[in-house]
Amino acid sequence: MIRLLVLLLLLLPGIASPATSSRQEQLDALRNRIAKLKNDVEQASVDRKEAADGLRDSEHKISDVNRKLYHLQKDEARTGAALSRLARERQATEARLKDEEGRLATLLRQRYSQGGDDTAHLILSGRSPGDVQRDLEYYAYIGRARAQLIEGHKETLARLADIEAQTRGHKVELTRIKQDKLAQRQALAQEKQARQATYNKLSSQIRNQRKQIGNMVRDQSRLTRLIERLQKLAAERARKAKAARAAKPAVKRHGQAVKDVADASLARLNFPALRGRLALPVAGQIEARYGQARSGGGPAWKGLFIRAKEGQPVHAVASGEVVFSDWLRGFGNLLIIDHGHGYLSLYSNNESLYKQAGDRVRAGDVVAAVGNSGGQQETGLYFELRHLGKPFDPLSWVK
Repeated sequence: MIRLLVLLLLLLPGIASPATSSRQEQLDALRNRIAKLKNDVEQASVDRKEAADGLRDSEHKISDVNRKLYHLQKDEARTGAALSRLARERQATEARLKDEEGRLATLLRQRYSQGGDDTAHLILSGRSPGDVQRDLEYYAYIGRARAQLIEGHKETLARLADIEAQTRGHKVELTRIKQDKLAQRQALAQEKQARQATYNKLSSQIRNQRKQIGNMVRDQSRLTRLIERLQKLAAERARKAKAARAAKPAVKRHGQAVKDVADASLARLNFPALRGRLALPVAGQIEARYGQARSGGGPAWKGLFIRAKEGQPVHAVASGEVVFSDWLRGFGNLLIIDHGHGYLSLYSNNESLYKQAGDRVRAGDVVAAVGNSGGQQETGLYFELRHLGKPFDPLSWVK
């Protein structure tokens, strides 16, 4: 969050300071900046006809719907857990209520058997003063116990009513979530049908395009330009942050302190120390390795292609910040994570992107779902690791 505020200050000078801007406005502004960056790279492409707009729009919608479903499932799980907790609490409250009612009944029977606790009646009974005093103290004790039980009884009844109200509210929320999930699943089914129709129509064309070496070269060049732009922005941010710190070495306002902490947040992530300890982002069969020649010719593979089932979760290989989450020609739904010290991890051809630009992630977090977006013939994940913009073999870093 802190690093995101710094990025906004440096990249979007027209936006208000972190102390006055809301988180949502800052996220929207950052994502608009990333979208513009992506569009600049797209417009620099020589061939503007190789990607099908219909396929892109459909895969965009599928990713959005799946992201909503993903979060709805989490909401459903949280609401279900809350209902279970309320059910246990209600059961305990009802047991306590029953116990209080039993003790009240016992006290009433005792009072009745003693003939009441009238003070004048005891004094005039002719019994010894000691017996009268003892009985008075006993009746006073019973009176206090009865008052406490009655008060506790009222509180228990009020708590039970509150639990019932919360339960009704959670059930209404759970019904709404289930209805939303049903609507989203229907929308997803429709989008998948539309995607399949577009895909079938263009599959022959895409296969032919993939056979052309020039198209592959342009795909790689497009990705390289995007990464170069992202790293220039990161370098500019670091330079401005350093200059700002040097200009104000004494007293730091809250906003400046936020900048200083944010600038160091990724620097503290020791990605180089993870060499030989990383796990692959998805379980599957490695079909293509770094440096391997392509069967149809063209540039060698700069990462891994891991064949996996559609919808299978894609995990972040390390902690960092999402700096790109969008559709890119040749790579489909692409997500890029900055791990600090110039290290990036790339995950492409996804069916769905669960994280957006500006989101912080931890190692192992689910960030996307496997697919074959971008015209990829086989379902799976294309994965790269880069340092200062240059790709290197991910397998040399995997445990």
